[in-house]
Amino acid sequence: MTKESFYCTSHHRGSPLGMPEAMNVKAQALLNAVKWVEEQHGSGTLGDIIRRCSPPVRERYISGIAIEWHPQHEFVEFLHHAEAVIRQPRGAVSKAIGAEGARINTRSMTKRAVMYVASPEFLLRRIASLWHQFNDQGDMRVLGIDDRHADIELAALPNPNELFCATITGWCEVIGAAIGFDRPRSEHISCRARGDQQCIWRVAFTPVSATIAPPAPGR
Repeated sequence: MTKESFYCTSHHRGSPLGMPEAMNVKAQALLNAVKWVEEQHGSGTLGDIIRRCSPPVRERYISGIAIEWHPQHEFVEFLHHAEAVIRQPRGAVSKAIGAEGARINTRSMTKRAVMYVASPEFLLRRIASLWHQFNDQGDMRVLGIDDRHADIELAALPNPNELFCATITGWCEVIGAAIGFDRPRSEHISCRARGDQQCIWRVAFTPVSATIAPPAPGR
């Protein structure tokens, strides 16, 4: 698929025909992705990716400000080209980019929160509630949490995309570790981009009891 055909056919804006409105995201996500590529794969690889991107994405790379809104499809386009250039298993690059974004965007907040709140569930629900600070559509919900896993849903996204979902997979894993889950593993168990009815992530972790060695006999 050429750069032009990808840009023109992969994304839809709202229309009288009932197509969903395009989603906007903060440019922080794209800038985090650029930072990750350059740090992990070098400026040459980043240059190869940027040269494949459409003019709007190249302009965002040059002059974008982290707090400004821009179309989600520009971020997805960057992911598409990053996957093509770096050539890891499908979705692995996007997952790593999402993980890096989580590390950058939530580091200070989780440190402050942990000082006052001991409950991972409270922290996870609080972080999920911040979705609209970075995305103007969709709704992140914690469906449930027990001593072995947490289920997170991302509802009402206008244009589900597998690479965007892969960034959330990486995000969930890092957030799980940040709020105190032991060795979290994130899996996208249901995906609207794959034809499922919902987008749901399961973050599994090792129960606290399993990480504590039993007392020695006689003690």
